[in-house]
Amino acid sequence: MDIESKSTFERCLVEGINIFTGAGFSLLAKDKQGRSLPIGDQLRQELLSEFPASPKTLQLPQLCTFISRSKKEDLNKYIKSRFDIGEYSRIYRYLENINPKYIFTTNVDNLLESVFSGSPKKYINNARLNGVSFRDKSSIDYIYLHGSVSDEESSLIFGDLDIANAFSNDPNRWNFFRSLMNKYPTLFWGYALRDAGTLQVFAEAIEDSNKKNSWIIVHPEYTSDDEIEYYRSLDLKIIVSDTESFLEYLKKFESSASAADDAYDNPFPEYSIPTHADIKHRAIQDFYEGATPNWSDVYSPRVTKLRFYSTVEEQVNRGKNVLITGGPATGKSTLLMQVAAFHDFKGVKLLLSDISSAKAKTIATKLSDVPSLLFVDNLQTSIEALNYLSTIKSLQLVIAERDYAYLSASNAKFLRRNIEVIDITSLSDVDAQTVVQNIPVDIRDRKTHELVEGDSLFELIERNCRTPSIKDRFNNVIADLRKKDEKLVELFLLACYLHTCRSVTSMDVLYSYFGRTYNHYQELYELIGILSSSLSEYAGAFAEEEQDYFAIRSNLLADHISTIAPTKDLAYMLETFHNNVPRFCVPNFDSFKRKAYDARLFERAFPNVKDGEEIYDVIYQKHQSPFNLQQKALYLSRRKDHQRAFEVIDEAIARGGSRNWSIKNSYAIIKFRANIDRKDTTDVRKALDESMDALEQCHSADVRKAFHAMSYADHSLQYWKKYRDSTAVSYLEKAQEWLKEESDADNRIGNVMRLLRQVDRVLLSARPR
Repeated sequence: MDIESKSTFERCLVEGINIFTGAGFSLLAKDKQGRSLPIGDQLRQELLSEFPASPKTLQLPQLCTFISRSKKEDLNKYIKSRFDIGEYSRIYRYLENINPKYIFTTNVDNLLESVFSGSPKKYINNARLNGVSFRDKSSIDYIYLHGSVSDEESSLIFGDLDIANAFSNDPNRWNFFRSLMNKYPTLFWGYALRDAGTLQVFAEAIEDSNKKNSWIIVHPEYTSDDEIEYYRSLDLKIIVSDTESFLEYLKKFESSASAADDAYDNPFPEYSIPTHADIKHRAIQDFYEGATPNWSDVYSPRVTKLRFYSTVEEQVNRGKNVLITGGPATGKSTLLMQVAAFHDFKGVKLLLSDISSAKAKTIATKLSDVPSLLFVDNLQTSIEALNYLSTIKSLQLVIAERDYAYLSASNAKFLRRNIEVIDITSLSDVDAQTVVQNIPVDIRDRKTHELVEGDSLFELIERNCRTPSIKDRFNNVIADLRKKDEKLVELFLLACYLHTCRSVTSMDVLYSYFGRTYNHYQELYELIGILSSSLSEYAGAFAEEEQDYFAIRSNLLADHISTIAPTKDLAYMLETFHNNVPRFCVPNFDSFKRKAYDARLFERAFPNVKDGEEIYDVIYQKHQSPFNLQQKALYLSRRKDHQRAFEVIDEAIARGGSRNWSIKNSYAIIKFRANIDRKDTTDVRKALDESMDALEQCHSADVRKAFHAMSYADHSLQYWKKYRDSTAVSYLEKAQEWLKEESDADNRIGNVMRLLRQVDRVLLSARPR
């Protein structure tokens, strides 16, 4: 037996699940004459034999209609004799071990009434006759949609469920049944491709919030791969089993009590997950135009759950910590908030960002005996806190962070503690179609633009909207601000810079930055007031009562500072900031420093190497860290000043120690870049081989394997393009081995998988056939 998302499924069996039963469910039962119940075309053949005057080519629904016109009583008598249960396998009793809340059936037999008759644990409540039960844990509400041989007044239906008929005949009843279907996850049991119409009706009736938690049992021998793909297109997860094996599997739940209804007090209400009723709603267009996601978006039916939702939920149900990673604008925060909002958890759920070590200890103390699920955004601001929280047994972590490569090279010990890394960068075609369909019609482009390989979630959305692109909006903001006051451009870029470096804009920072330009705080507040459409007040963990703090409203705008901001404006802001602002007044400086001096940002801001070196020297004077020298060396390497880059990285190694593997990694990268495009000589090849050897040392000695494996793979691909010999193949083979170690079915990092695919393709072409 094989069950997709098994941990999630087993939890649903215990906590509550809907079951839809079709003909295959009743295979282990017999009528009162000891005959197995008919399935497939068997009943039609029996009726043709019993009523020989009937037309032979009619399908079962039409045949029943034809016979009932003249021999209705005889037909009903025959059907009742065939579906009135006389005996059934004892293993149906294992259904008592799980927690079905509602059982819907398209069968007309009375098997379930027979199985639960006299059960000490559960009883069948006929919802058609008695209405649904209320707060009765031993009741299973039973709803037969095609009639039942136990109910003389019900009409028996054979064939697909006719939703149009059902709705028009009794719309209130059908709407009520649909509301019941959406209360719990769902299992389809006993259906086959011939029931496709009925399955599609049910699948479409289940709203998106539950749709990802629906399973179907398929027979291991009689179900084709094409059928399974059809079921998956209905968002059904697959259970490969026959009815007998599945019933036997339910035996293991005999000792499982129903999920406890223990209520836990939340000692941190300020971090609790709001309900749909608690939130203030905003126009969903804001989300699709790039605004930072909020709870209104998360609860909106127009923000669909992508396939990654069920992957994350399955790992959480396995008791794992989860790291959601991916590039900018891939939906990490949205997914984190969706899991926080919709995942049922018997304990305390908190959503946090920017956790200090002191705060972490308070959380651990107050929740030490309480099962707790902590959702953490902006991980880089909370590394030390998470290192500590990951050691607390009662706490489980779900974290969102885009820079996995950086984390793998950082002191993030929790990455090696029972954690699954889920990269959400790549969208499936199904997800892409759903996303585009949910864009509000007033901003959606009339022409649908399909998913392009490498698209992030937002890039797909942006291409399918009629609104200005993020680049145009960024430039429009800059242009509008420049018309009013050049200082507004500086303030906007400064706020973006601080945000993307995991800090916030404090009044102390602003006063230091603008220096004597403004003699009073009130003048700064007036400047901030003009920028209120882009800045909002910040009241998070880094805020202190003595002053005000501000944050950029759009993560997307802030994240594009390094690719879109005008070079001269960016350079002026960085020069002014690093000359005027002392590091002790930067909120969350420990996280800020990890991103603030990044060579890629400075490469764009300072195309002139002399200017770039000068600002790095200012930074190093204020904060003499070998890592600042490391970024300066990488900057020089990117600007092709390789000789000077070597001098600086040598100094970084001297100050950081020869066993600082992150800096050694940069040394190897700089050495490789300096030589890979040079004309081939013995010395050039020797330098490239030494670079590869240095990366091997890093990978061998350091616990942060993914970071070094990706550098090694990238270099091995370039080495192959230059030499195409057995040495190049050996590097590729080693890269392939390391990348495979960093990837498995549940732990697929986008850059790792991308590099692995490239290495696989090159090796396939390189090896003799």
